[in-house]
Amino acid sequence: MDKDRIKAQIDLEWDDDEVLPEVVNPDTEFLFNRMTEATFEVVGARQGEMILDIGCGRAGDGVELARRGATVVGLEASRVMLAHAREHVNGNGAHVTLVHGVGECLPVRHQSVDKVLCKGALDHFAEPETVIGQIARALKPEGQAIIALANFESLGFKLGRRIYSVKLALGFKDGTVRMPWEPPPDHTCKFDYFLLRRMVGAYLEVEEEVGVSFLFGFPWWGAFLARCPRKIYLALLAILDKVAHRFPSLSDVVILRCRPKNGECVD
Repeated sequence: MDKDRIKAQIDLEWDDDEVLPEVVNPDTEFLFNRMTEATFEVVGARQGEMILDIGCGRAGDGVELARRGATVVGLEASRVMLAHAREHVNGNGAHVTLVHGVGECLPVRHQSVDKVLCKGALDHFAEPETVIGQIARALKPEGQAIIALANFESLGFKLGRRIYSVKLALGFKDGTVRMPWEPPPDHTCKFDYFLLRRMVGAYLEVEEEVGVSFLFGFPWWGAFLARCPRKIYLALLAILDKVAHRFPSLSDVVILRCRPKNGECVD
């Protein structure tokens, strides 16, 4: 593994200050909150187990998992985000070990980790498939990997692209706005459900798959919800989330819980 080559492809000063738009509609807020809730449900943190959080960002998830009794190690490549993480951990009095490193070269021993969490980060890595191989290497034979990621072939994005193509045909276009179904510049790979399953399947066996949220990115959907009373739009989004749970290939976010294949250790 050429660690220096990997680091050369990574923005070590990346900051998430501009990840969220200035105006956050109800569907955006619901998506982020429900993604976190559903991920914790799948992780099922237990007292004393070691969880490695890859691409931990500000360590918000790590702090919560530590509160639930897990021994948490947060790995982050960005020095800026690592500083944010230290501030968050110290401010919450949590015990989370923070490590500066890259997912393509995990600084842990073979088969030493109970669970690996990678939430919303796999499409930021220089070599996502290498990261998955490293996850398989790090897991104990009975360990679990939980990977949560945005699905860029969700139903909302598919419909949004079709409607946008009609608008283009009619002469409407705003070239200054990035469409929701277009991966942000800091994404290295455009993931969807099937690509994620194929990439993960080379190293891990999927035990459970969960879809989260439905119709994010559908034109006018967020603006419509913003006009509804909070009780109404939360009920609508909760119903659609239950639909997404059963159809992860069309959901806005996909969560996979995986285990090493036959307990094998991947070099």
